[in-house]
Amino acid sequence: MKRVHISRIIAINWYGYQKMIDLSGLTLITGANGSGKSVLLDLIQFVMLGENLSRFNKAAAGAGSGRSLRGYCLCDTNTQSADGQERYLRQSSVTFAALEFAWPADANGAIRRETWGARIEYESPTAKPRTLWFTLPQRLDPVNFFVKNLHDQDEFMPENEFRVHVKRDLGGELFDRQASYLDEMASRVHLGFDRIQMNKTLPNSMAFQPVESFERFIRDYLLEPGLPDVKAVRMSVDAHRRAQDRLGKMQDQYERLKRICDQHTCYERAATEEKIYRHLRDALIHIEKEEALQQRKDRLESLCIQNAEDLAAHESVMREISETDYQYQAVCLVAGKDSQVAMLNENRHKHTELSKEVDQLRDAAKSAKEFLYTKTTHWKQWLRHAEELLLDIPTIADTRLKAMQGTDEGAGLDAVERMPAVFEMLKSQAHDELRPLDDKIRELENKQARLNRDIEELQRKGSTMSSPLLDHLKSRGQRAEALARVIEVKEEAEAWWPLLENLLGNKRHAILVDDFAAAWEQARQQRLPDEWLVNPKEISDASSSVKAGSVAALFETKHPLAQQYLQHAFGDMICVADVQALEKHARGFSQDGWLKDPPHRRLITPSRELSIGEEGMRRLRDLRVSELEQTQQELVAIKHRRDQWRNFLHRGNEWNLSQGERPSGTSRLHRLPDLRKQLLQLDETIKLLATPAREAAVAQMNQLHKTLLGLNERKGKLMVVIQDFSQKERELIDAIVSLQEEESEARLQRNLSRERTPQIRDAEIQERIVQAIKQYPRWPQRIEGASAIIHSCVADADKARRERDMERRALAETHREIADSFDVNDEGNAAYQARCTELETHELERYTTAAEDARREWEERLQHQVLDVLKEKLEEAERTKRELNRAMDHNIGGWKYQLSMRMDRAHSAIWTLVEKGLSAGLELFAAGGKEEIERAKEALMTAIENAEDPRHQKALDYRYYHQWDIQAIPAGKTDAAAISLNKNAKKQSGGENQAPFFVAMLAAFQRVYDLGRKHQNCNLGIVIMDEAFSKLSGDRIDDCLALARNFGLQLIMAFPEDRLPTMIQHAETVVQCRVHRTYDEASGQIQNIENWCIRVDRERLIESLM
Repeated sequence: MKRVHISRIIAINWYGYQKMIDLSGLTLITGANGSGKSVLLDLIQFVMLGENLSRFNKAAAGAGSGRSLRGYCLCDTNTQSADGQERYLRQSSVTFAALEFAWPADANGAIRRETWGARIEYESPTAKPRTLWFTLPQRLDPVNFFVKNLHDQDEFMPENEFRVHVKRDLGGELFDRQASYLDEMASRVHLGFDRIQMNKTLPNSMAFQPVESFERFIRDYLLEPGLPDVKAVRMSVDAHRRAQDRLGKMQDQYERLKRICDQHTCYERAATEEKIYRHLRDALIHIEKEEALQQRKDRLESLCIQNAEDLAAHESVMREISETDYQYQAVCLVAGKDSQVAMLNENRHKHTELSKEVDQLRDAAKSAKEFLYTKTTHWKQWLRHAEELLLDIPTIADTRLKAMQGTDEGAGLDAVERMPAVFEMLKSQAHDELRPLDDKIRELENKQARLNRDIEELQRKGSTMSSPLLDHLKSRGQRAEALARVIEVKEEAEAWWPLLENLLGNKRHAILVDDFAAAWEQARQQRLPDEWLVNPKEISDASSSVKAGSVAALFETKHPLAQQYLQHAFGDMICVADVQALEKHARGFSQDGWLKDPPHRRLITPSRELSIGEEGMRRLRDLRVSELEQTQQELVAIKHRRDQWRNFLHRGNEWNLSQGERPSGTSRLHRLPDLRKQLLQLDETIKLLATPAREAAVAQMNQLHKTLLGLNERKGKLMVVIQDFSQKERELIDAIVSLQEEESEARLQRNLSRERTPQIRDAEIQERIVQAIKQYPRWPQRIEGASAIIHSCVADADKARRERDMERRALAETHREIADSFDVNDEGNAAYQARCTELETHELERYTTAAEDARREWEERLQHQVLDVLKEKLEEAERTKRELNRAMDHNIGGWKYQLSMRMDRAHSAIWTLVEKGLSAGLELFAAGGKEEIERAKEALMTAIENAEDPRHQKALDYRYYHQWDIQAIPAGKTDAAAISLNKNAKKQSGGENQAPFFVAMLAAFQRVYDLGRKHQNCNLGIVIMDEAFSKLSGDRIDDCLALARNFGLQLIMAFPEDRLPTMIQHAETVVQCRVHRTYDEASGQIQNIENWCIRVDRERLIESLM
């Protein structure tokens, strides 16, 4: 054997053992249950791990049997004394628990030995132990710790004497601290193993329990914990963070100052625009005043010229009036001498007036005929419609209609004025007919809506009854049903169905739930009235008392609770043919509807609607659909009748039959015949009086009269104009004076506002004035447009100033160190602009350079102290996988177990950093790749800053960069047929799980002893297992033990005797454990426990088994 192995177990006063047991190679410890196999393995565990990490007898009792170091040293009986205390066979003791390790023989055949163990002394069961840890560079024999007393009996050497003897005579070392002893044992100059991994691996192998997660097992037991030392990197990260913070602070300061300057520029621009448009508005006001003043002056001048012309025209008209009046008087004087001329002139005037009146009446008569024709037509049609509607038409209507059709327009118009009374009579009858139709339509529409709701409810939830509690319970995911939905009336009980509907009544909607407590809680919270909630616990078990022919037997259901409910309510209610048969039963229900339910008698009427069960729901739905169709047909017929009446009334109103006013001007039609006679008489008289001379005289006189009237009318108009001139002149002069003052004031205001805008040229102002004049047609619009822009500029300036001041206050709050250098209320911005310029031209570049230097420094440290270390660890993990797979390349029961590793995509960016390094240049990556690399750097930076936080350690732990697994590959197959043990471990049987566990534990111990350094010194190589291979078949055990030889490890395994024939072929040492217990005959308590071992002759045992 090329490794250090255990060559002797020293168990003195260790439970019932007083023995030194020699071992060699693969050692099998067998024996009956309770014979002390696990006692020896716990001793090995105690020596290798110390008391704190040892989990005694774990395989024998799962999580531990309650054994302790005190129990092993004082020999615990697992019983209690009369006072309730633990009972030990030894009240005090000195225990030696040690292991002897042997190195392979050197070239001269010499074997190096070391003994490691502890001397434990208890003075009483309640005393604290005194534990002395020791190591010897040789074998420990009894003479090294026993001395002879006065009676020539062996007794333990006192502790002080043992200390001197170890140090002086045996050349050993002593340790008062367990930690120092354990660290020295694991050092390279002694046994040479990984102490941390041993502390985890050995207790796990002792239990020989299946692995729940092979990935976690590989990371914890096979891969070396290799978090890089990040102290220096953290310092550079901190420096980088500080530089970035300083740069960010300066950049934030610069951005804030830049926004302040931009807002101040916006403020000044808006303020300047406001001044410009104020001047533009003042200029527009001044120009308007100038224009209005000039208009008034022009109007006054024009008015004076017109007045002069009017005065001249007045003088001319007066002269013409005088001349014409003279001529008219002369003609009248001549005509006055002939009375016939005057009579002819008078008749001419009468004829003219009478002709005008006759023409007007003739037009009125024509309008009257058209009016009567239209009215007569409308009334005929409306009365015909009334007759079709069977209305009672008054007889007077026909008389008046005939008058309207006659030739006498006056009589017809009189009849029209009286017809509205007929209209009101028929209208009243129509409304009396229409009112009940409207009521009936509303009733049918309500019925239609109700039937639609019922059909929808039946399709949606199978019931027309509203059950808010049932809906609420279902919305919360509870299983709940209404009774009527889960029961059916049997086919042979069809005749009873209508009566059963009303017998059940509201019980049809009783709610059946699986979880009554939760439903009851919801019902109390909702407080919904008239809801029936069934408590299953309160339903008596009535199945045994259900009587034949009961009402319950008329139903069938697959719902257990519904069945119990029906049996509870109707199991003893008997169905009978008639009421006389009711007296034969305590409770009964007759087919003619009588219910006997003591002390009551009640008549149940059959229901029209059947709603119980799916068949009842179908019938009820069909009934509702039939009712809906019938209702819709009736509704259509009544709406048609209503529309006829509405159309009748609408036509009467549309034709204005309620109005009988005659057309204007027709009230004097009765005078038309008389006026025509008078006109004829005047014509005859004029013919008698008219002679050429008289006609000429009358014509001349009328002409002069007309001329004189025209001249007088013109004179009157001129007098009005001449009289108005003075008033208009005064008004214009007053307006001119007022406008001159306004123009002067507007000019002054314009000049003042111009002085406030020296930065703009006159030509630009004139251009804006011209643009405003072109844009708007009127001066008020132009001025209002300028004012609107002024308001907008004021608002923009106020907004910019507020935002500037807000930014200033935010700057002072964020960067308090420079707050005293600025005045937040300063109207100017020179100080802020100067600081912004200083940052932009000098300081930002300096801080950027410093931040870049800090970044390069931390990235260099990250590369050399983290990424390079991680890369080395990943390469080492790859080597470990290859070496272990090479050692595990062995057929076990038709399977070969191999480690597999697959890159974890969650760490793909870190992988790129590790493989490429930071010096490769990020410009080679695409935009998405750069973002991923930056995220990886940020994750590493966060992990470095929080290296003690387990949540962030995964980013620095190379073991999590891969997804690890152990794959079971069928013999003779490729890796494509491999089965993942991570995915299938829990699906396999106990035997199928033990083989992978054994392989994994061999690899784990290989990790414990492989310190990654090749040198001539050998290191330890032992594997301890308790209750090993309890579920494996013989061939698989052979394969497992053959695999162990590939690893070169010494197996020390405890197992029951029935497995010995399978394993004896591979063992070099077989130890059979035995125990003898002595009992007190009186009390039955254990008096003594003696454990001993017999070394089995392997060859003879094999021969006997053959």
